[in-house]
Order: sequence, then structure tokens, then C-alpha cells
Amino acid sequence: MKQSTLRRSLAGLSLLAFISLASCGTKKGGSSDAGWSKRDSVAYAFGKLNGDGFRKSLSQLPDDSLSRQKMFEGFRVAFFEEQGDSLNLDRARAIFLDYVKDVEKRNKELFKSQNDSVLLKNKERQGVKVTESGLQYRIIRPTKGIRPTVQDTVVVHYKGTTIDGKEFDNSYTRNQPAVFSVLDVIPGWTEGLCLMNKGSKYEFYIPSKLAYGERGAGKDIKPYSTLIFEIELLDVRPYQEKEGDKKEIIVLKGKNKKKTKK
Repeated sequence: MKQSTLRRSLAGLSLLAFISLASCGTKKGGSSDAGWSKRDSVAYAFGKLNGDGFRKSLSQLPDDSLSRQKMFEGFRVAFFEEQGDSLNLDRARAIFLDYVKDVEKRNKELFKSQNDSVLLKNKERQGVKVTESGLQYRIIRPTKGIRPTVQDTVVVHYKGTTIDGKEFDNSYTRNQPAVFSVLDVIPGWTEGLCLMNKGSKYEFYIPSKLAYGERGAGKDIKPYSTLIFEIELLDVRPYQEKEGDKKEIIVLKGKNKKKTKK
């Protein structure tokens, strides 16, 4: 959780506690503003609107099993500046931050374990092969076309999902193949493309170490995500050395030296 998110969550918990304290004097099922002064109506409306927002903020915490009663106690002590509390604000902030980090660590470990289990199960499927790096692939449509090298450019159609089936990218839906250098993609793609023949279609299970690792990528690809791709290699455009890339070696007479000239 980022620091800004943490601060929003802390603020949300505080106002949520305030709303709950305020509601203790109301009947179950809500209140009616009949007979209230305008200021009381505004105050209640302010609390209700913010209470709904901060209830949602609470649900975004990595673990939503915290005691509401203890939250309200902490809020009450701070809000009314009650004496005798040994837990100062700096210590409270440190405790909560440690808690968030610990929960996030446990959740990442659990998620990584789930992704590793999918890889273990998939490699037992008929037709699945595993490379030395751990890349898993299955040939959906074989061909005898040329294979790209790491220097080449390829034209592909593809669909990418996570282990829960959530699709995060699809060139078919855009109705436009992707064009890129074989080296300009994640390692699992680079290795996989070099296994394919022009016109073929493969399915790849890419371990996180060959994808985005512990960093993840955006909101759809979490840290330690195994990525599942169907890739169709439409064309291979061989690398062509540009005129400016050529080098000329000049041997200097009378000296044991060589000079490289572009």
C-alpha cells in the first residue's frame, strides 16, 4: 500500500469511527431529520456522506478483520483528548504501518504460492513442454515457417490472461496485430517467440520471473503473477543492418593497432 493510500485509509477509519459514535444515539435503521435545526441536518448529512465513503475506504485495507470496537475506542480517546493514554500518535502510526506491511507480505506469499501451483499443475497437461528457464508452452497450430531471431521484428496476434482467467490484453479485440522487436518484450515472450514458426499458434504459461516478477504491472498484473498467453505469429521481418551500423576496420601500417571506423 502506498503512503498516500495509507493516509487516506487512516483518515477514513477516523471519520468512520466518528460516524459510528454519532449514530449510537439514534434508533436502529437510521434517523429522520424532522424537527432538526438546519445546522444539525447539515452536520448529520456531512457525517453520512463521509461515512459511506470511508466505509468503502476501510474495505480496501489488505485485511478487513480489524475490531470495529477497538477502532472506535481509539478514535474516542483521540477525538476527545482523553488523558491517560500511553499510545501516542507516532507510535499508533508505526503500529498501523507495520500491520499493513505484514498483511501485504502474507498476501503476496499466498498469491505467489497459488501461481506456482498453477504452473505445477499445467506442466502435467498433455502436450505441454517446459524449457530450462521454466517457460511452459503448448503448440496449438504447428507450421514449418521460419523462426525469428532476437534481432528480428515480428507481427503477432495475442491474448493475455492471469491465472483467474481475467483478460488484461487482447490484440484480436482491437482488430490490429502488434508489431515489435523480439527483444522489446518480457523475457518469457522473447524466449517463446524464438520457439515459434511463422504462421504457428502457441499457448504459453510464463512464470513471474520471466514476466514482471515482484513488481507487477499496473492494476491487472499483480506481483508474482503467472501470465497465460495465446500467441499467433503472423509474420517475421528479418533484421536488416542499417548503413550507419556497418563498421570498417583499418589496419595502421607499421603499428600493431587497428582502428574501427563507422
